[in-house]
Amino acid sequence: MRPVSAVRSTLIQSSLESLRTRGHYDRYLKLVDPRFRERILGTIAPEWLGMDIALAHYEACDALALGAQELLEIGEAVGERIQGTFIAMVVRRARVLGLTPWVPLAQLQRLWDRLMSGGGVGLVRTGRNEARAEVCLLPLARFAYVRGSFGGSISAAIKLGAGRNVNIRVLPSVHYEQRCVFRCSWQ
Repeated sequence: MRPVSAVRSTLIQSSLESLRTRGHYDRYLKLVDPRFRERILGTIAPEWLGMDIALAHYEACDALALGAQELLEIGEAVGERIQGTFIAMVVRRARVLGLTPWVPLAQLQRLWDRLMSGGGVGLVRTGRNEARAEVCLLPLARFAYVRGSFGGSISAAIKLGAGRNVNIRVLPSVHYEQRCVFRCSWQ
């Protein structure tokens, strides 16, 4: 496995939409590196964006210094938009057989591969309604914004699978520059 080298523009555009909706967009524009601003804002069609562009975007997002709850909510909104078309088909099929959060969670790597070039996400079942998710070889993991909002995306997947009272916690790590681990539970 190699480190993430590119990010799908749809992920960044979805992030920007959440910032607009929550009133953070103007502050974001002041914080994003001007060398990358036009490239970030100018993507229309889905395309791969290099890590330099992704780093500039998420560095500006991180500089907004948003709270943990808001990051989770942003991640859930992004997750719902991104997962909506991809996982919805899997969920529709699974509803016939009995839908649980394990159905959309089992699709995390496939979704990852559509959004990231490189790296990976692993999932370990640690209990009936508990899992540990680990993201690796992601240079963006150094940003609290990425860790918090990715946790929200996992929460959106669990809720899509009929999970309620979802709790996502980023576990402490000294290796945030490349990986992050989440403890997930639901009822």
